[in-house]
Amino acid sequence: LKVDHIIVCGHYDCGGVKAACSNNDHSAPLENWLTNIRDVVRLHQEELAAIVVQAERHKRLVELNIIEQCLNLFKTGDVQRRRAETASRPDIYECALPRIHGMVFEPSDGILRKLPIDFKHYLRRYKRVYQMYDAADFPCSHEGAY
Repeated sequence: LKVDHIIVCGHYDCGGVKAACSNNDHSAPLENWLTNIRDVVRLHQEELAAIVVQAERHKRLVELNIIEQCLNLFKTGDVQRRRAETASRPDIYECALPRIHGMVFEPSDGILRKLPIDFKHYLRRYKRVYQMYDAADFPCSHEGAY
């Protein structure tokens, strides 16, 4: 994996997210894909249930899905190996690569926005569960880089 950046991009008003929230059988292969979004609902059901306005709940689910898919990338062996390799060489790399970016597109105004994701928090929280690499394991010359 020789890329410096990976972008996970979702979009508001996502039909897939809406379908995942419906009580319909969408048949394979779509139903298999929707299971991943439903897992995000399960992981964040308290936060989502606290959002009264359905449109706002949908927007937040889109964002949470992007965050979870970014974390899924961090957990892959290829990304872990590359990040460990680059982080152990501060003489060559400013920070661990690849850097993962969560982005969301808003169709109503055409703007692509970077989500403010605290990856350090998530990586510290799940490091032991997934045996994940953590920047604290290596020196890094670029403060705040993930």
